[in-house]
Amino acid sequence: MGVKPPGTAERGLPRLSAGRLLLTVAAGIALVAGVVGVIGQVADFSRLRDALSEMEPAWFAPAVVGKFGGYAGYVLAYRSVAAMNGGPRLDLWIVTRIVAIGFGAVVAASAPGGLAVDWWALHRAGCTVHDALRRVLGLNTLQWAALGAFAALAGLAAVIGIGGSEVPLGMDLGWLVVVPLCVAGGLWASSPARIERLSDVPPARPLERLTPGAIARWGWRGLRVALADAIGGLAYVRPALRNPVRHRTGLLGYSLYWAGDMLTLYACLRAFGADLGLVALVLTYATAYVATALPLPVGGAGGVDAAFTLTLTAVGIPLAPALLIAVTYRGVSFWLPIIPALALLPTVRRLARDLRDIAGQGAPAT
Repeated sequence: MGVKPPGTAERGLPRLSAGRLLLTVAAGIALVAGVVGVIGQVADFSRLRDALSEMEPAWFAPAVVGKFGGYAGYVLAYRSVAAMNGGPRLDLWIVTRIVAIGFGAVVAASAPGGLAVDWWALHRAGCTVHDALRRVLGLNTLQWAALGAFAALAGLAAVIGIGGSEVPLGMDLGWLVVVPLCVAGGLWASSPARIERLSDVPPARPLERLTPGAIARWGWRGLRVALADAIGGLAYVRPALRNPVRHRTGLLGYSLYWAGDMLTLYACLRAFGADLGLVALVLTYATAYVATALPLPVGGAGGVDAAFTLTLTAVGIPLAPALLIAVTYRGVSFWLPIIPALALLPTVRRLARDLRDIAGQGAPAT
């Protein structure tokens, strides 16, 4: 096989280092401070001080429990979905390291940074380039499908008058319309009659000359490949939804992930004397969380805080406590997990060796 050159283990990973991550954290804190300054002026800093003086720190304990409980669910779901259809069977410690390092990539780059770590790990564990990408997209789709299901059910409850008096009509109707459309599109594209054709990767053709026509054809092929892999990822979603008992670990794991993160938000609400019913909490959380899917720098620091603040005000939370709730929630949900990410960054080379061993085993044991 030969000796791999230095850095091969990390090839395909976003540029991660403790120094880079800490520098990004500093930039993120500056962005959050800017958002707090701008919104704080509108909210009146005296009201922010009043809300801080009434804070109940005891609620921070369930907030932290919710966050790490959610990550435990994510680890279980990741492991289950990665092993589907003959995929690599990863032990819990390997998946825990992948998830933690992936979170560091989200902070250092953006949401796609975490997906890049997932792709690298599955590729190192023996999946082909396209299969690894499709599994990652399947993981991500199933994760968001769980949140979409929660939000659509909450939207339905709000529309028929079950605990939704605090929720604007557009918020619940939005989820009731968008989620079924996405499900219908996914079912159509992933049907056995057409998924093989739609997920077929067109053959590669070298770009011999930089003519407008050649560049256009090259770009069109790139779009077709991306679409083929996105549809191919549905091959890992459809079986899980059709056989929920068989794939219960994945489905329950993602449900636990979202429930844990919602518990974190609820605990932050209670810490500042605010409260929301279950329906309003789910819809508020899901609506604000959409901002995290955008490829924003520094993991959306500042921008996501503003999105949560504005969404909380839409369901009746005054601006001053809404800002503090959003910043506190992000502190627990986004900034706190940086600690294990930093602790595990030095283990990347060891993780690469463990994944390579799994690939060499062919049918690895748990």
